[in-house]
Parts: sequence; C-alpha cells; structure tokens
Amino acid sequence: MERKIMSFKTILAVAELSEDVEARLGPAVELARNLDAHLGILLIGEAPNLPFYGLGGAGYSRVWVEEAEARAAELREVRDGLERKLQSEGLSFDVRAHQAIVAREDNLVARHAIYADLTLILRSGEGDLSSIEHQSIDGAVFDSGRPLLYLPSGAKPSLRPGRIMVAWNSRAEAAEAISDALPFLKAADLVTLVTVDPVTGPDHHGEEPGADMALVLARHGVAVEVRQAESRGRLISETLLSEADAIDADMIVMGAYGHSRVRETVLGGTTREMLEGIGVPLFLAH
Repeated sequence: MERKIMSFKTILAVAELSEDVEARLGPAVELARNLDAHLGILLIGEAPNLPFYGLGGAGYSRVWVEEAEARAAELREVRDGLERKLQSEGLSFDVRAHQAIVAREDNLVARHAIYADLTLILRSGEGDLSSIEHQSIDGAVFDSGRPLLYLPSGAKPSLRPGRIMVAWNSRAEAAEAISDALPFLKAADLVTLVTVDPVTGPDHHGEEPGADMALVLARHGVAVEVRQAESRGRLISETLLSEADAIDADMIVMGAYGHSRVRETVLGGTTREMLEGIGVPLFLAH
C-alpha cells in the first residue's frame, strides 16, 4: 500500500517579486493541492534604499516616496494576478504582498511562518542567495520555530520522494529536522542516514555512528539505512552533496546551523553552501 503524508495542512510559500513569480509558485500550488492544505503566499518586494547623496531635503524624500509607491503598485498588480490565477485552482488560499525594509525581511517572514506547518522558500535563481532569500531563510528557520522546505530553481517537491538523505551529526538541530520531516520520511521508499567523518564514543556519534537514530526511525516504520562518508579534505557541504548524488536522493533533510551576532542570527557556512549548491528540495529545521 502506498504511504501517504498526513500532515502539513497550512503551507506558507515565500517568493521574491519577479517576472516569473507565477511560474515559480507552481510547485507550491501542486503541493498544497495534493496535501489538501491551505496555501498562503507571501510575496516580498524590497523597499528602495534611501539615497545618501545627490539630492537633498525634500528632493530625495520625494524621489524615494515615488519609487516606493511604484514598487507597491507593482506588488499589488502581481498579487491581484496571483489571486485570479489561484481562484481557478480550487484551493484554499490567501496572497499577502509586502514591501519590506532592506535586510529586515527575516522579521516579516518569521511573523507569517509561525502560523504555518511548513514554509516553502522558492528560489528565484542560482548561485549566491539574494538578500531577500537569505533574510527569508534566516527568519523562517531561526525565528519561527517551524520547519522549512527550500526549493532550488527548477526543483519540485514530491509528496512521496523515493529516496531521502538525512545529514546526521548527533546534534539537536539534526534531531529536530528528523522529527519535523517524519511525514516525508515515513512516505519514502528508503531513507539514508549519512554521517560525515563520524567519531565514535558516547559524547559523539555513539559506538556505532548512525545506528541509534536509525533504530528510532525504524520504530516509526521508516525504511532506513546508514552510510558513513569521509570528507577527505573536502567541505562538509561538498561531501553531503556528493553523497546525495551518489544515492540519487530526491530530498535532503538536515539541521539548520548558524551563529548569533548583534541582534540577529545568520546562516552557518555549511548550511549556506548547501542552499547555494543543492539541486533537490532541502528540508531544514533548527
């Protein structure tokens, strides 16, 4: 009998304003339909920067207001188009359009993500993350307490990914990601727990790295195997992506790591490298 996902009834899809935003939202619409879930769409456009030179007094204020009003009008136009499109899809949905202050999109996304079972971040391109994408991921992962499914450009989420790779390092963030991703893990044909350069012992990966978590997953009815990888001088992210390619993974599950600086949290190096280099959906939790 085919395993089915029975969770995630409220989905928030976060997308940066762009010409192809309607097409990029396609996977979110499909996922919400298949899950019979409510789809909330958070459409974000950045407010223009205040100029620091060139115009003075009322002059630069007027120019800034005009630019902000033009962007707000564009957001409303795209929002209205998305609403018309979604009305024909037979979904429960809402579309929220916001013009965010530059580099503070994390607060905006967190305020909305906290009310969703799962947040989708829809990538607008390839290579380095845009400011909106970076801030949106920070807010969704570190400030909402909810899991995130990150979709790189061209990737589509599957209700039943055949093979899922879990990056396991015996840390709390990885355990949280596994717990939050259980609906996907239980539906998969095979889950592969990958440890990179594991260290045996009670304070590290245990006497048999990966075996303890594999047993926990097996008790949930998950078909699971353990795979140990050696980095051999490569970055952890490179090793994980190589392992995902080797097993032809349809999704990767991992804990999101970062570090705090004054009044904000930023993505750690491995997490960001995975986000910028991955080609399949990435499930993150913190």
